[in-house]
Amino acid sequence: GNRQRPQSKMAEDLSRQLKKVSISEKDAPNGIPLSLEGVAKAIKDGKIKNIIIMTGAGISVSAGIPDFRSPGTGLYDNLQKYNLPHPESIFEINFFQREPKAFCMLAKELYPGNFCPTPTHCFIRLLAEKKVL
Repeated sequence: GNRQRPQSKMAEDLSRQLKKVSISEKDAPNGIPLSLEGVAKAIKDGKIKNIIIMTGAGISVSAGIPDFRSPGTGLYDNLQKYNLPHPESIFEINFFQREPKAFCMLAKELYPGNFCPTPTHCFIRLLAEKKVL
């Protein structure tokens, strides 16, 4: 059914904690303006050298790759053809060992090269290439 997974509980806890974080201009490190332009300039000028990116499946949706839980369009809502005991079983090792065909068919559908990268993917790659990720 609709039972909550430990990972989603951890994600909710992290989200709740991040909402408590508030940074004002006076708290900005090295006087970097807290704006898109200010942060972009600081990265370009080498003032920001250690960037951490936290994303989810949503960054790939605009490329046509479904996220996991959106009603109607999410991956878990569209796995009926695999006849799974529950949607998450497609990623569980025990199910894979019994029924590898389901995962292999899904992996073929989502195989890299079937979709174009999104601007977010390109940005993350750029950060990696510039060695600031």
